[in-house]
Amino acid sequence: MEPVVTLEGVQKLPNTRQRQNAASNNDRTDISAVPVDGHSLLCVGLDRETLLVAGVGNVFSGGWPAVLNDDPKATVSCTVAVLQHDGRMKGNKTPFVAVLSLPVGLDIRPERLTIRCQGHSHPYGFKYQADDLKSFFGKVSEVASQAEPDVIDSLVQVLLNCGATPEVMDTTARLVDGFSGRDGFVEILGSFDEGDTYLQGWAKAIPAGTCRVFVLGDRLQIGAFTSGLFERKDTGGKAVGFSGLLTVEGGTDVQSLRKIFVRSRAGWNAVHVHERKSVLPVRALPSHIRSLLPKLSPAGDGRALLEEASKRFDGRETVSELDVPVRVGIDFSACVDRAGALLSGWLLDPEERVDTVLFRSDGKSCRLDARWTNQRRPDVTSAFETLSPFLTGPDAKQRHGFLVHVPAQDGVVFKEAYLELVLKDGRSAFAPIALGRASLKPALRRLVSGLDPSTAFRPDVLERHFLPFVQVAEAPDPAVSQTYDLGPFPESAVLALVIGLDDDFERSRVLLSLCALDPSLKDLPIVLAISDEMGQEQIEDFRRVVGFFGLAVRLVLVNHAGDALDAIQAGASEAPCDTIVCLSSAVLPRAPGWLETLHSAFQAHDEAPLVAPTILYEDDTIRWGGAWIEMEDGRHQVKQHYLGYPRRTLLGAETTKVAAVPFDCCILSRSALAEAGGFSRNYLGTDEKGLDAALRLKLSGVGSLWVPQVEMIHADDGAPANANWKKLVAEIDRRSFDRFWSPVLPELVEARA
Repeated sequence: MEPVVTLEGVQKLPNTRQRQNAASNNDRTDISAVPVDGHSLLCVGLDRETLLVAGVGNVFSGGWPAVLNDDPKATVSCTVAVLQHDGRMKGNKTPFVAVLSLPVGLDIRPERLTIRCQGHSHPYGFKYQADDLKSFFGKVSEVASQAEPDVIDSLVQVLLNCGATPEVMDTTARLVDGFSGRDGFVEILGSFDEGDTYLQGWAKAIPAGTCRVFVLGDRLQIGAFTSGLFERKDTGGKAVGFSGLLTVEGGTDVQSLRKIFVRSRAGWNAVHVHERKSVLPVRALPSHIRSLLPKLSPAGDGRALLEEASKRFDGRETVSELDVPVRVGIDFSACVDRAGALLSGWLLDPEERVDTVLFRSDGKSCRLDARWTNQRRPDVTSAFETLSPFLTGPDAKQRHGFLVHVPAQDGVVFKEAYLELVLKDGRSAFAPIALGRASLKPALRRLVSGLDPSTAFRPDVLERHFLPFVQVAEAPDPAVSQTYDLGPFPESAVLALVIGLDDDFERSRVLLSLCALDPSLKDLPIVLAISDEMGQEQIEDFRRVVGFFGLAVRLVLVNHAGDALDAIQAGASEAPCDTIVCLSSAVLPRAPGWLETLHSAFQAHDEAPLVAPTILYEDDTIRWGGAWIEMEDGRHQVKQHYLGYPRRTLLGAETTKVAAVPFDCCILSRSALAEAGGFSRNYLGTDEKGLDAALRLKLSGVGSLWVPQVEMIHADDGAPANANWKKLVAEIDRRSFDRFWSPVLPELVEARA
């Protein structure tokens, strides 16, 4: 405890000899520790910023402003607790004790105090100063008809009623700690996933059942402790053992826990956490409690609560041990940083015995049955048809499957996870989950491969599970890992070609050969950007191809490249000039000389716009042929007029301004793309991802041009195994694009007008 702060000019209480001298001098004035004249105060310093005062008057309990030395600039917070009295006070005056919170650095010597309470001012002078807290509260209890612990309780209650701020809790901790007696130790403790804390030890005055406690760790908290008692022979009958659960709002850190304060009939008692405490792992707590249950006294509700705690998750699968037809299985589970987890599985509950299904991890929980989407699983019905009559016959239940997105809470990454099935009879059963960690696209792609397409493309599945998962997921920006100059590479140029590569090396080799055969490209510096993982395996292959064709190529390996556009974003920084041609390796020129026409259109505009050609499918139908913002179905949308039409539809078309262009093939300023923030990481494919970047460039003043007479062919991957994945990517990206841009598109239309 800090030393008492002495106030200059305040008279200390007379000691015993002084009082005897006063009596011998026939001084009939009774010098009371707490002045009862209604104008004077007894005070003591709790710390440098906190002062306790006591007196009598007509004040009311609560928090009030108070003025020191009649100076309005020295207004402080005053928390008053009105006490009981024995009726000896004159008039309506009652004793009170108050806490003054002084501002840090207040350079003033307190002499007078005016408490402003309910429109009235109550002036007091500082008359006596107590030696310490114990003597202060001892004198207060003499005036009030309350024992010292009751006086402290009254003051603490008013403090808490005025708001449990850190300052108030610190003051409360000092008050309670200063008057609590040592009463045993906490020897074993641990935290449950549900947030409560297990405590075991011995004490003299701790009650069986539930009581309110103060918990002191890094800060003081208010909690409830429910305990059962058992015999501790090692204390010689002077104390009992206790085992119980501590519940504190927001939880408590067992590593920083120092003591708990328990209020007994005689006052406050402090149960200290032993310096050699044992902190049990969360999975060991249920079995430890089970071993102790036979020793616990049935008094209070502590034993019943601990019996329920002993049935919590201890790492074992217990659903299969149930005596009712309830089973659960997880077919797929994956966790993506900050996006949460995706689960696909089944719950067999033909007789509707389950009340709640909870996902638990790292002390957090999420109710799954209120957010999942059901799906048919006849295979589950067949596998367990002998468990219940409701699983056989024409009316057998089939919708056992579920799909659910579990959002991350407070940015916490899930670690150990499990399901808790709460039955309607109050019992719980558990199933551990092997929750793998993955990046966004691999996790989603693997999940979709095992789903029925009729489920994967349902609107509610897309909106409730896939879209939130994709939009919340965070991926690091692509960054250059290594660069290799495959032959002579110029350090400056007017124009450079930046090609984003995928994992199809043969397609990349075809594109490089076409570049070598085009006179306008043969001497152009080319940056090949590819993911680091794929590039490391193909460096020598690229070196041979580039050496054979005699191209000026810089190979850039990129970390965190999810697709060709990510690779282009990182690779652009290694280009020898600001004007670059973005080209996906999936796009091939239909004829040589295409770049000269695009570059001429780019140079013809001073504002350095995005310039793109027509993109065709392999069957010569139009994949991209201009995009405009138009009103449809009551909202603005980005529309393509010529999508799917034959290429001859565009014969005679001229260069025109459009709302956006794709980045599969376009010319732009590298610095403009960087200033716009590069490509968004919240898309699975490249189509909407490129349009998103083009619209953000448009917002910053960079327009888009379409050159119809230049044609490129987009080579499609026609593998049937990828059809469902491509369809899902297109659907999710379109919804993500519309959700973000629908409110913004009207602004772009107005700006154009």
